[in-house]
Amino acid sequence: MAEPTREKTQAGEGGIRVVAVDARGLFCPLPIVKLKLALEKVPSGDAVEILADDPGFPEDVVSWCEETGNDLLSLRPEGNGAFVACVRKR
Repeated sequence: MAEPTREKTQAGEGGIRVVAVDARGLFCPLPIVKLKLALEKVPSGDAVEILADDPGFPEDVVSWCEETGNDLLSLRPEGNGAFVACVRKR
């Protein structure tokens, strides 16, 4: 299955590049794996916005960011059991 991605510029201090990744339909640990792989492709300071519907994803992404030192910029419910997290690479 191809990884759907899209890029957008997020308004903010200096404007950061944000790559969006759709991880719906995947369960632990695959949403975090997709997040990690996407972050490996962007330079430090840029971000990945990931959409996931794994019920454990919110706890997983918080823990993963704490362990890796990346910044969790936002985490919100998206509806239909999905969540969107935006993580900035450090």
